[in-house]
Amino acid sequence: MSCVLQSAFRAALTSLVLTGALGAGVAFAGTDVGSINFTLGRKSLTSDWSPGPPRADSTSRVGQPALGIELTWGRQGWPAMVALDVLHSYDDGITHVRQFFTIPAFDQRVRLSTLEIGLGVRRAWTVLGFSPYLGAGGSWVRGKVLVEISDPNAGQFGAPLASARSHESAFGFWAGGGIYRRLGPRFQVGLAGRYSKATLPETDLILDDFTPPLAIARVRELDGGGRHINLVVGWSFPSRK
Repeated sequence: MSCVLQSAFRAALTSLVLTGALGAGVAFAGTDVGSINFTLGRKSLTSDWSPGPPRADSTSRVGQPALGIELTWGRQGWPAMVALDVLHSYDDGITHVRQFFTIPAFDQRVRLSTLEIGLGVRRAWTVLGFSPYLGAGGSWVRGKVLVEISDPNAGQFGAPLASARSHESAFGFWAGGGIYRRLGPRFQVGLAGRYSKATLPETDLILDDFTPPLAIARVRELDGGGRHINLVVGWSFPSRK
């Protein structure tokens, strides 16, 4: 299974487990209120997360496709609800390196991903049939870097030569909001924005399949958070008539 499919599978499995746990709680608590929203959009990160060659403009940003889930739960009459969010983003890119004297040509593929788990509070209002909402809290962010080197001249699709990876995590914060409109008594659709920040410490890029572990490069300090713009699709409970 490819890294892309593995990442998507893990994110989907996490979402289903959290959704099932929340749904079970709702079934036994008639006074519970909240919503389950699935998000699909884009995460904007610093230029350090570019999967291609380093950019000359250090102030530029790069985008990663992102998906996630926003869970909101509380009791009737609470001033704010509990928010539990899981968001995943991923991107990759290939750099073709030409032959240089005795160094043969090779392809370098870089895969980058982040996973955010946020816990906090969220509050929604109803205004003219729309439901704007705001939220904030703490987050745990994990970032992963995978570098794969292959020979483009070997076989139809090239041959892998070596790979190296690193991963690091850190705690941070998030703040965001959005607006959605209900379609019927339960379903809802809308847009959401989010800002998060978590500074991932420096770490080594470790060569795979090598004992003892061999560090071949140093991955510098990165901001694992970013700016999210998402389409929101979900439903509320209990159903609103």
